[in-house]
Amino acid sequence: MKNSPLGLAVAAIICFTPLFGQAAAPAATSGGTLRDFFASHGFGGAPLQRRFGNHLFVSASIDGRRTGLLIDTGAPITLIDKSSAGTLGLSIKDTPVTAGGVFGKKWERYGVSKVNSIAMGNCTITNVPVALADESDLNYYSRLSHIDGLFGAREMVKFGMVIDCGRQQIYISPTGPNAGTSLQLAAFLAGRGFTRIPIRLTGNRHFDVPAAINGHATRLIVDTGATTTLLGKEIAVQSGIVPGTIGPGRLFSQTTDGRRVPISAGNAKELQIGDFRIPNAEVLMAPIDSAVIQSKSSGEANAGLLGEEHLSFNFAVIDLGGMAMYLRHAD
Repeated sequence: MKNSPLGLAVAAIICFTPLFGQAAAPAATSGGTLRDFFASHGFGGAPLQRRFGNHLFVSASIDGRRTGLLIDTGAPITLIDKSSAGTLGLSIKDTPVTAGGVFGKKWERYGVSKVNSIAMGNCTITNVPVALADESDLNYYSRLSHIDGLFGAREMVKFGMVIDCGRQQIYISPTGPNAGTSLQLAAFLAGRGFTRIPIRLTGNRHFDVPAAINGHATRLIVDTGATTTLLGKEIAVQSGIVPGTIGPGRLFSQTTDGRRVPISAGNAKELQIGDFRIPNAEVLMAPIDSAVIQSKSSGEANAGLLGEEHLSFNFAVIDLGGMAMYLRHAD
């Protein structure tokens, strides 16, 4: 959950097709899988891994060096841990820009740099502007082997990427977003029982979707980097969620500046995302920083983060070129 304006750069992408070495795939109208659909439209892609902590992780190569990146729609830009900058051969230009995390923790200055290439699967993205900050807490919270950073929303939108959370795959268009392809994708998924939810890009570069908590209308940030759905405690209580009704009932998150942030577990009788309803939805609640939930903005205020557990359990397909998300219930 960080913001940083980056300088303009001309980025490009090369994908070696056909997708994953397959032969030409059938058209969307002839059946087939989602992978077939994207192969038939010339997309490249990369498999994702789900690690402890419920994070989606991609093996990548930055300027020829092996790296690990979290796929994070909650990160407005691609961010590299400063501790990895030397290993990756990146020079850092300091900036006066500061940003913090979801709990308002660790306000710090960003550095910026440019990566010559990021290779994922059969695709290589070139000339990628990145931010650099201390993200050493990534490995602590996610309990993963070393992670070098977050692959963020800016490049996802620019290259019309699609994230298949349920089947752990990312698809990348070498020609960028295409309205026609997104319309065909909508029809393809509708025929398979998916519900379409429009996505909005907010002023602070987060993706949010219309939502309702126990009938109380709001919006939620779509955050594949959040292991669980996290609501602002005040908003959650106002929506009728009683803290501590499930699980251990009382948890804490240890921030890097030493503070303990209280986290409560609760149950929403109904969590609605667009027209998609999730009954008896388990959520976490905490005092989220006002800059994240934009509490002072009547047009862009939100209740918190829609996390990876509900996204994956409901087979989320996130089309960031077409600005839409698709959900369906398990059979």
